[in-house]
Order: sequence, then structure tokens, then C-alpha cells
Amino acid sequence: MRTDPSRPLMIRNAQPGEIRILHRIDRICFAAALAYSLEELRFYMEQPHSLTKVAERDGVPVGFAVGWSLPGGRAHIITLDVVPEARRLGAGTMLMDALHREFRRLGLARADLEVDAGNEGARLFYERLGYRRTRLLAGYYRDGRDAYRMTRKL
Repeated sequence: MRTDPSRPLMIRNAQPGEIRILHRIDRICFAAALAYSLEELRFYMEQPHSLTKVAERDGVPVGFAVGWSLPGGRAHIITLDVVPEARRLGAGTMLMDALHREFRRLGLARADLEVDAGNEGARLFYERLGYRRTRLLAGYYRDGRDAYRMTRKL
């Protein structure tokens, strides 16, 4: 997954048939207890209210984000994945901005997500994007780890 860091990142919609490469990225980004199975990821991506954006450099996917539009003017971020070599280059922010734009276009007013309570870097990243912790979800992950629910206005 090596790409030239001087080349620009592009954000686009996920294409049919990309599920396996996105699943591989998810397995790179998260420990087994947090990563989605192929079936879970397919489920989240194939719902009619699902949006999946892909970050690529030189035609190679380096990250993706999945979000859902929900009733009541809400959006939910399912996952944000960026391979380690593409982190701190703006891919995560670009992916989240793309989802936020789509959610606003759909008339949604609020976005929620969950983040591992022990992942301070991710929590701080989301706080920089305007998310605020609203609730501790004890035992949220399969391995018993806690998560924070975070919310922001769109």
C-alpha cells in the first residue's frame, strides 16, 4: 500500500466490488476485537441509507469512512479507517468533511459516532472536528472495552 506522499489525496464514493480492499484496510487499522468481519462491513456499506467515501492516492485506496443517514435528522459515523502511512496527511479530515457535506445536503442536523475510550489520539481528532463526548458506553466493544459516544452539529 505504499504511495507517494507528495501526490494529492482524492476523495470519492466507494465503487462496487471494493469491499475486500476496504476490509483489508479495516483489519490494518483496528485490532481484531474492534475490526469488522467482511460480512459486517458489507452490511454497513450496503444499506440504502449508507454513504461510503474512499481516500486514494495514485489510484490506491488509503482510507475510507462509512456513515448512515438516520431518521430524525441524524447521521451516524460507522467507521473511519486510514492506513498508518497515510495518517497525519489530512485523509481522515477529508473523509469526515466529505461525509459531513453529504449529511448536510441530505438535511441532517447532527452526527454521532463511537470511539474507543482508550484511544486518546482518535478522541482528540474527533474533538478537533467539533465532536463532543456525550456518554460513556461501558463494555461497548467485543473485548469489553468502553467507548465514548461523541456528537456534533452539522
